[in-house]
Formats: sequence, structure tokens, C-alpha cells
Amino acid sequence: MIAAAGTGGHIYPGLAIAQYFYKNKYQVSWIGTAEGMENQLVDKELINFYTIPMRGVRGKGIFGWIKLPLRLMIAIYKSLSILRNENPSSLVLMGGYICFPIAIAAKLMRIKTVIHEQNAVAGLSNKLLSTIVSKTFLGFKNNIKTGTVIGNPVRENLYKIPGVIDRFKDRTGALRILVIGGSLGARVFNEVLPEIFSLVNNNKAIDIIHQSGALNYEKLSKNYEKYNLKVKAKKYIEDMGAHLSWADIVIARSGALTVSEFLELGVASILIPYPHAVDNHQLLNANVLKNKSAAKIILEKNVKQELANVILAIDRRECIRMANNAKTKARQQACKRIYEYLIADEK
Repeated sequence: MIAAAGTGGHIYPGLAIAQYFYKNKYQVSWIGTAEGMENQLVDKELINFYTIPMRGVRGKGIFGWIKLPLRLMIAIYKSLSILRNENPSSLVLMGGYICFPIAIAAKLMRIKTVIHEQNAVAGLSNKLLSTIVSKTFLGFKNNIKTGTVIGNPVRENLYKIPGVIDRFKDRTGALRILVIGGSLGARVFNEVLPEIFSLVNNNKAIDIIHQSGALNYEKLSKNYEKYNLKVKAKKYIEDMGAHLSWADIVIARSGALTVSEFLELGVASILIPYPHAVDNHQLLNANVLKNKSAAKIILEKNVKQELANVILAIDRRECIRMANNAKTKARQQACKRIYEYLIADEK
């Protein structure tokens, strides 16, 4: 059973783990929330899907904390009911507020439970739960000292893309830039980047694919038309592997999954960390690539002042160097490591 809710940073790694277990003939179930994006992403024909009434308290003020004890009790009770119904042999917690009541229920039922913390700094819930679960796995070395670093689960289909040398072989022409704004897009990407790219385009040939999110697609397209830029704007990118393979460099946020995919595949990047991320974890994630000389970091407040100059200073040779620096020496195989730990008692 997998517990993940809220953001894609928790859900997509959970889906990768679910896919790995399903491929190995295990029945998979999932606990999420009724409002979260996991409702749309989890394949309910293959995975038994349950919800519990749990919300985070950060940013909710004093009333959020006052309501927390009652909400927690209700969520624990609902979690116990789900676990009794499913009777899972093991439980994987992907982090976030939803995992706390589920972990308590699993502890009461003596279910083998592991946490996977994706980010370069662990949140409050995972730090607390790491003291009661069987094992804590980490995407990056962070502030849970007892955790084991295994990398982040990466979508299996991304491994089909060619290596760095094969991708760049015989490549000529304009610098290829892929912009990944996330499933919901990002305002700074959709409103500011068209103007910046128009300045760059006056001095350097660039070829751009920009994923905007559905809500921002029309506005983004008009922004590019205003600056007379021929850009392939897309609501969603379904075949991310093909697009990463096409790009010389990627402009993106620095969520844990994004950074992990760039590490596993060898992708040069310009990262703009989301400034309001909890515990500033996106900046810490980005530093993992920066410290390998594999990424440039630009703070959101400095994008207008810095991004054009960064792009103008980068050529394809620099992108190849950054991509090679990003590439991990060997696949970390996070899904396999979690799978082998959880089934060890069955052998």
C-alpha cells in the first residue's frame, strides 16, 4: 500500500513505486485525499484507491492547529478501517501531512512501514515519523541522519532516452531550450520568459518548446505572438523522455523529482526554485545539481535581471559538459531498493 497526496512531488514517485510492484505481480492499493491531484493520476482500475479526511496545518493559522487533534483522530480511525480492509503486507509513505495518521495506524497494526523522503530537507512529518517506521529512505542526503540515500523513484519510460553522447551527436543549429512550467504552469515562466526570450533572440538563435499548463496556454501563446516569437507552446508534455532528449538545456523549477530525473538521465538545466516551498527545499534540491556544475540557479526575484545573460553565455558545448556532470555514474534504482527491502521477509 502507498500513501501519497497533494503535490506531484509526492505522487509521481509513488506512482513509479506502484508500477514497479504491479509489474512484479503484487496488488497495489493507495491512500490519498478526496481533493488532491492523486485522484486524477492514480489508475483506479489497477489500484484500489482510498481517501482519508486530512489536511496540512502550515499557513492555516491558529485555527488550523486548534482543529488538528480532532482531524488527526478521525484520520487515524479512517486509516485503521482502510488497513483492516486491505490488510497490506507493507506500507510506503511518500511524505506530507497525510502520512502521519496512516503511520500511526500502521504502527498500531504492526504493519511493516517505510518512508521515502524526496527532498534535500525533510519536512516536520517525516522527521517525526522516521523514529517509528521500519526504515527511512532518502532521495538526497538530508537532515534525517538515520536515513538511507537511494535516490528518487523515476518514471521507467524515461530510461529509454539515449545517453548524453548519442543525444548530442551531430546536433547543429539553434540552441534548443525546453521550458517545463509544471502541470499547473508557473506565472514567472508564462509571463516573464516570452519577453526574455525576445531579447535573447535578437542576439542568438534559439528554438523553444514551452509547457505552460492548461490554464495558462492561451495567455502564453498570446505573449509569444506579441514578441513575434515562433515557439512550440504546449499545455502538457506526455512524452517527457522525447522532449528531454531533444533539448540542449531545460528551464524548470527544482522539485525533487525533476532534479532526480536530470541526475539519472544527464540533463543540463537552469533552475528557478519555487520561492515559497516549505523549508526552502527547492533551493536545496537545486544545489545538488549546482554543486556538480550541472545547473545554473536563478532566484525568481532575479529572473528578469539574470536569465537573458545566462542563456547568451551558454553554448551547446557547455550544455554537453553540464549534462555529463549531471549524469549519475549508475542508476540508483530506488524502486528496486524499496521493493527488495519490503519483500525480504517473504523469501
